[in-house]
Amino acid sequence: MKDIGEKIKFRQEDSIGVVRLLGEFDTDDREPLIVYFDDKMKKGIKHFVVDLSETVYIPSAVWGALITILKHARENNGDVYICGIQGQPEKVFKVMSFDKVFKTFNDVYEALNSLR
Repeated sequence: MKDIGEKIKFRQEDSIGVVRLLGEFDTDDREPLIVYFDDKMKKGIKHFVVDLSETVYIPSAVWGALITILKHARENNGDVYICGIQGQPEKVFKVMSFDKVFKTFNDVYEALNSLR
């Protein structure tokens, strides 16, 4: 399986995982991304803030992965919040009406405050 470690920065704030996705993603990143988040959930993290402020490109397969991750989080009484979205990811996000699926925030600070 593809290693996506260079495309992700992670930190933990209490029981919340803050995940910054970096640069461009491709369809091969779908499964590794799901595995990455599922591993964090197994370690007790239920809520995630996904920071897309440094994300340049997300293909539909990776958006599908984020939907799967959201489903897994909600099955474990958690959630996934999106923040900092701009550029191509924001255009796709709006066209696909993902704003009706994910809670969105301007930045990590706002998202964390909403979760606390």
